[in-house]
Amino acid sequence: MISDIFVEQLVKRKKSGADYARVIFSIVAALVLVFIMVVGNIAIPFFGFFVFIICAGLIYLLYIFVTRINLEYEYAFTNGDLDVDKIINVRSRKRLADINAREIEYMAKISDPAFRQYDQNAEIKKIYACEDKRNPDTFFVIYLDDSDKKMLFFNPNEKIQEGFRRYNPQKVVLDA
Repeated sequence: MISDIFVEQLVKRKKSGADYARVIFSIVAALVLVFIMVVGNIAIPFFGFFVFIICAGLIYLLYIFVTRINLEYEYAFTNGDLDVDKIINVRSRKRLADINAREIEYMAKISDPAFRQYDQNAEIKKIYACEDKRNPDTFFVIYLDDSDKKMLFFNPNEKIQEGFRRYNPQKVVLDA
């Protein structure tokens, strides 16, 4: 008899160099646009109100864009079902995956020899819900969503790993 299992885990995605480059590029682009607007205001009289509105809108869009790199992933494992949500800047949530542990095709670390075969298959949709996709402790799970095969990258804690093993021991490899 399998007892009830409920585990929640929050994983914060590590920011990459590309994330920081996008932020810097966005700020520089916004500053250039504001400068062009101010120069345009000097050249064209009565343009000041529009410059103010456009600059305010630009600053708001820049704020939204910059804060979107603050990502967290929440894993909720309940009696063999894993729900994965993406949380953007602690203000919005989007469901990324619903997985039943009994119906998965395979689960292991990305250091597992089978990983390369799945990763090179272009027909499998990749979903990243992990700290860093290059971390050797990152796990992947292959599952069917409707008729589409998907691969989820995630960093489950030991309780979630054991939950998957308990519900589907022949498809879960924890010692890679």
